Amino acid sequence: MSDFLEQEAASYVGGKAGEAGKLLASRLKRERQVGDVLRLDYDEAIIVVHDHLRRNVGGLPLGSFLIATRISPGSSPDPHEEDTSLILLRVLGPNQLPNHTEADRDRFEAAKRAADREEQWDDQTTTDQFTLNLLRFAGVRCRVLGTFLLKERQDGDWRLDFGPDLSNFYSGRGLKVYKPDGATLSEIVNFIRPYGEQPSSGNRIRIGRVRYAASERTGDDIATVAVNVDPRDLLARRTALFGMSRTGKSNTTKIVATAVFRLRSPSEGAVRVGQLIIDPNGEYANDNVQDAGSIRRLAALTNGALEGDIVTYGLYEHPNDPGRRIIKLNFFGNEPANWRDQKQVVEAMTALVEGKLMLDGLLAGQTAQYIAAFRNLRMDVPPDWDESTRTRYMRRVCAYRAILSEHLLPPSSIAMANLAGLTNEKLRAALEQDNEYAPIAATFKSGKAHWDQTRTVWRKLLEAIKDKDSVYGQFNKKYADQNDGREWHDTELTTLLTFLSQPGGMRLVSGLKDYHSPNTTSDYADDVVADLRAGRLVIIDQSTGDPEINSQAAERLMWRVFDRQKDDFVSPKVHQETKQIIPPPDVLVYVEEAHNLLPAKSDDLTAIWSRTAKEGSKFRIGLVYATQEPSSIQSNILKNTDNWFIAHLNNSDELRELKKYYDFDDFSKQILSVPEPGFLKMRTLSNPYTVPVQVDRFIVEQ
Repeated sequence: MSDFLEQEAASYVGGKAGEAGKLLASRLKRERQVGDVLRLDYDEAIIVVHDHLRRNVGGLPLGSFLIATRISPGSSPDPHEEDTSLILLRVLGPNQLPNHTEADRDRFEAAKRAADREEQWDDQTTTDQFTLNLLRFAGVRCRVLGTFLLKERQDGDWRLDFGPDLSNFYSGRGLKVYKPDGATLSEIVNFIRPYGEQPSSGNRIRIGRVRYAASERTGDDIATVAVNVDPRDLLARRTALFGMSRTGKSNTTKIVATAVFRLRSPSEGAVRVGQLIIDPNGEYANDNVQDAGSIRRLAALTNGALEGDIVTYGLYEHPNDPGRRIIKLNFFGNEPANWRDQKQVVEAMTALVEGKLMLDGLLAGQTAQYIAAFRNLRMDVPPDWDESTRTRYMRRVCAYRAILSEHLLPPSSIAMANLAGLTNEKLRAALEQDNEYAPIAATFKSGKAHWDQTRTVWRKLLEAIKDKDSVYGQFNKKYADQNDGREWHDTELTTLLTFLSQPGGMRLVSGLKDYHSPNTTSDYADDVVADLRAGRLVIIDQSTGDPEINSQAAERLMWRVFDRQKDDFVSPKVHQETKQIIPPPDVLVYVEEAHNLLPAKSDDLTAIWSRTAKEGSKFRIGLVYATQEPSSIQSNILKNTDNWFIAHLNNSDELRELKKYYDFDDFSKQILSVPEPGFLKMRTLSNPYTVPVQVDRFIVEQ
C-alpha cells in the first residue's frame, strides 16, 4: 500500500513539474523567432539575426528585450533540467560577424552596379538571391540581464523565478532567440523580485507602456503592453527623477503621488501615507491647462478619501482655493507670561528663533562683516537660566525685535517694547550725567517705549559703548572690575546693535514682509507635521516669495518632519493590545528643482537632505527628488537612491554621473539624443532591471 501511495505522490509531483515546464515553454512563439546565439558569456551575447525574421517581429529596437533558450515552443521540458530556462537579453547595438569583410565587399560591388540604375542594389535584377540571402544576416550585441527559471516550492508547486546573472554557459551548444510577444513582454517588464522585501502585487498600478524608440511604428505590437509600478516601492526609500525641462519629470511625480494617495482606497489596502510636495512653481497646488485642474482635486475622485485629505499651504490666499492655509510666521514670537519660567520662554520664543533662521537665509549672499556676524548669532534660549543670563537674553530679544520693527508690524501683545529690567539703576545714573545720553536713561527707566523710539535708544547706546571716554565707558570699566572682567554689554548685544545701526542691512529685513503675520499664534510647520501624521497630502506652494527664504523655509520644515519621525523611532509607543512597538508613520517628501534645495557636492553630511537620504529609511521617510542636473546632487544621496526615472539629458557630463549606477550605460546614447516627453528609463525597488517606458499623461479627471 505504501509503495502505491509513493508512486501516486511521485506521479502527482511529476505532473506539476510537467505542467510548469509546459507553461514556461508556452511563453515562446515560433513566429517570434529572430535568430541564434553565436557567442555567449556571463555578461554579453552576440546573436545572428536575418532580415526576414527581423521584419516578421516588427524590428529589434535599441534596448528591446529578447529571450535566448534551448526550449522548443509547445514542448513540456523538465524543470529539473539545466536547459529549462530563459536567458533575458537586452539589445545594445550591432556587432560584426566573422564574414563582415566579404559581406561589405559584396554590398560595395552591388551598390556600384546599381549606381546608375533606377533599381535598388538589393533588387533581384542587380544581385543574385544566394548573395542577397547571405547579406541579410547581421550580428546584434546584447546584454545578459539574467535568467528566468522554475523553482520548486515546499508544497510541490513550481514558481517562475529570476536570477540577475548567468550561472553557466556552453560554447558548443546553440540557443534560439525570440522576441517576446505582448503577453510575455508584460510578464518581463512587470516581474517582481520573489525574494527579500516583496511588495504586494495587488497594489501595482499602471504608470505607462513599454516604449523602445521615439520612432516606433504605428500599430507596433508592444504599444499596448502596460508597465506597472508598486507605489510601496517608494515608501521609506529614495527616488530620483532626472531629465531636462518639459521631459515629463513633474508628470511622473503626479502619477506617482496619485498612486500613493490612492492606497487609502479599501481596494488598495486602505493605507494612508502622508505626502509632502514642495512646489516651487505652483503646478501642483494651482489649476493648469495641462492637468485639466490640479492634483489637489484628487480627493473627490478617490475612493476612501476624506474631506480635507489634501491640504495646500501658500503665502497668499487664492480665489480658486478657498481652503488654502497661509504659511506665515510671527517673527517677533510671543511674550511669555513669566520670563523667569524657562519653559514658558522657550515656547514663546520658538517662532522668533525659527524666523531668525529664515532671516539668515535671506542674508546668505551678503558679504559684509557685520552681516556675517549677525547671521552667526543664534537667538535660542540659553540652557542656563540664572538671573544674569536671563537679563542678557532679554536685552538681545528686545534689540532683535527692534531690528524687525522697522519693516514688520509687531503683534498687538508686543505693540510697545518692554524695557523693564534691561538696565540697572547705576547705568541709568551714569548716563544721566551727560545730556547727550540722558534720554537713553529716561527711556529705559520708563519701562515701555514705542518701537521707533526703542530703535533710537539702542543706536544711541551703541555710540556710547564705542566711545570709551563716555559716561558709559567709565561705568563699564567699574562694572568689569566688579564682575571678573565681564563687561555690561556682551558680544551678542553689540552684534545686534551694529546691525541695527546699518541702514543697508536694515533695508534687507524688508524681504521678510511676505512671510510675516503679526496675527499668527502657531507655527505652520507644526500644522504640516500633524497633517502628514494624519496621512494627508500636503502641497506647499512656493511659487511666490524670495527663493532664498523659500529654500530656508523648506529646510526648516524638513527638519521638523525629520525630528518628529526620529522621536517616534527612538521613543516608540507600544500597542496596548498586541504589545508590539508602533513604528513611525510613513511620510513621503517630493522635492521639485532639487538642485536648489539639496546640497551640492560636498562632504557635509549633516545637512537635513543628506541626513534624510542616509537615515530617512529607518525613520520611514521617503524622498522623491527631481532635477535637470544629476551631477549637482551629493553623491551620498545618489548612492542611497533605490528608484530611478530618467528622461532626456542633453549633457555628457550628466550621463557620466548616471553611468556609475546599475545598467543605465546601456541607454546613454538614447538618453542623450531623444528629447521625447515622457520617454523614460525606469528602475524601481521591485524591478530587477531597467525598463524603457512611455509614461501616461496625468489628467485629474482620470
